[in-house]
Order: sequence, then structure tokens, then C-alpha cells
Amino acid sequence: MKKKLIAIGVLAALVGTGAFAQVVLGLTGALHMDTELSASEIQDRFSDGEGIFYGPFIEVIFHKFGIGLAGNFSFYEAADAFGSGYTYEMMDYDITFFASYHFLGGRSFLDPFGELGFGYIATDFANEEDKDNPALNPYQDAPLFASYYWYAAIGLGLNLGPIGVFGKFAFNYPTSKDVEAEWKTGGTTDLYPYGFDSVLFPDGYLPKYRFTIGAKLIL
Repeated sequence: MKKKLIAIGVLAALVGTGAFAQVVLGLTGALHMDTELSASEIQDRFSDGEGIFYGPFIEVIFHKFGIGLAGNFSFYEAADAFGSGYTYEMMDYDITFFASYHFLGGRSFLDPFGELGFGYIATDFANEEDKDNPALNPYQDAPLFASYYWYAAIGLGLNLGPIGVFGKFAFNYPTSKDVEAEWKTGGTTDLYPYGFDSVLFPDGYLPKYRFTIGAKLIL
């Protein structure tokens, strides 16, 4: 009897979600920056693709309140630290979980919204053979550098039926908690923070701001 009640409850939740919520799928491009750039400077960065993180997101909106998950990635080459001339394929990735509030509703033609979220941003090798090489990466199933952060954002969307576009501006706040990892040789350690540089940024470098543009499909 208890199993039947649980099954009925799960079915009711799924039906309720379909009836009262909308699922949003989309793609975004995000620019992290340490100073507030002008609109033309932001446009130039997106046109050049310089420092832009790209990736998908999903959001479930219950009329005005939403929750979502996004993953953005940036791929680039980095020179060998010992001056050998060899370059490595690298990637930075930024995973965020967020809650949003759409002041006029998620399907409104004009969609002003606010967003609070938690992020994980990291730097790693893009190729598996480099990741698995203990001389390059001594950590087990972990990136080279990583940080946790909170963020708050404001944004504006434009919806035309099931299709929408939007932009949002976020303020990033690093947490005091370090990211923990396992050594390939055993034991655990705290990773160096994102943006670590032993001379310039020994405490890491998390950009203060993030500007995101995106397109979405409202199901």
C-alpha cells in the first residue's frame, strides 16, 4: 500500500509539473570581467569570441519562480611553463545552479527577472591523456584550479511565443570554502583557486562581473 501511495504521489507531482510549470532549454554565451565594460566593449568581446564561455542551460519556471542549471565552457591553448614551445589544449568551465524570479511571469513578452545562484568555476586540460598524466595533473578526477562562488544577477528577456532571448548582468562573490581533491598517489588536498598564479594572483582570480546573453525555447 505504501509503495502504491508513493507511486501515486510521484505521478501526481509529474502531472502537476507539466500542468503548472514550463521547461526552458537554451544556449548562452557568458563574458567574465573584472571591470564594468561599456556596451560597445562587451559587443566587441562577443564579436571576437575573446574570453567567452558557451554552453547549455535548463530552467523550470513555476509561473514566476524558477530553478535552473547551466554549464558554460571556454577552450584555448596554453604554452608550456618551461618554455619548450609545446602548447596544451585547455578548458575553463563554469557550472551554476540558480533560482530566479520572473516579475511578469516566465512567458511574458517582456520578461524582467532577478537571479541568485551558486557556481563552480575551474581550469583543466581538455585532453584526457594530459589529465591522466601525473606529471601534468597530480589530482585524481579533479581539475588544476577551481573555486566556488555565489552570484546575484538582474536581467531582461524578450519572448515571442515559445522562442525567447535575454541578457543578464551578474555580480560574483567568492566563497571562503576551498575545493577539495584527491591526489593520484592517495590522500586529499585543497585545490589552488581558479585563476591561481604564484606571483600575480596567489589567492586566485575570480572576475567580479559576468554578462550573459542567451536564446531559449519554452516548452
